[in-house]
Amino acid sequence: MTPPSAPVRLASPRPVPLPAIRGAAAGGWLVDQLPVCFAGDDFLRRFMGLFQEMSDGLRRRIDGIEHAVDVSVAPPVFVRWMGGWLGVTSIDPSLPVHRQRDLVNGFGARLVQRGTRAGLKEALELVPDEPVDVRDPGAIVRDGDPQPPAGPVRISLAGTGAVSEADVVAVIGDWLPAAASAELWIGGRRVETADERGRR
Repeated sequence: MTPPSAPVRLASPRPVPLPAIRGAAAGGWLVDQLPVCFAGDDFLRRFMGLFQEMSDGLRRRIDGIEHAVDVSVAPPVFVRWMGGWLGVTSIDPSLPVHRQRDLVNGFGARLVQRGTRAGLKEALELVPDEPVDVRDPGAIVRDGDPQPPAGPVRISLAGTGAVSEADVVAVIGDWLPAAASAELWIGGRRVETADERGRR
């Protein structure tokens, strides 16, 4: 005969205390929205605290979005990106940040003049901060009148200031009308433009 077996009692597992997640388990905008029946559950409060912490980071980024597209305070990479929105791809990242901001503001203010002699002149004056002479042989003709002979837009600068000749050529490429060609003179010396290089 076998002796009666004694009832086996399982030891109840002891809860392991978890550290609070930056105080989120104590409360917060998301944790405090738990229904009353779940609000006392420590694990659930900590679990919701994870989502609250991630959401807080997203909320901070969303709250500051207006600053990301404000040229006066946006990070430099965003300033050049906004210049790209304006079709200006010629902003040199090695320029001081305040100068990049000035260029994007200046190009943006002149956008309605893009493709005109005045727009090209003013855009070029922004870059080297030197006077520029732009002579456009274009003309306005009435329907049926013969077209005048086409010639390049002649651009003359005394110097390039603190920027390179490549920067000036890039601005010309951004602001010159699509069907026009340019002839660039810097300090009395002829400089090849991007459209001339492309024709070779």
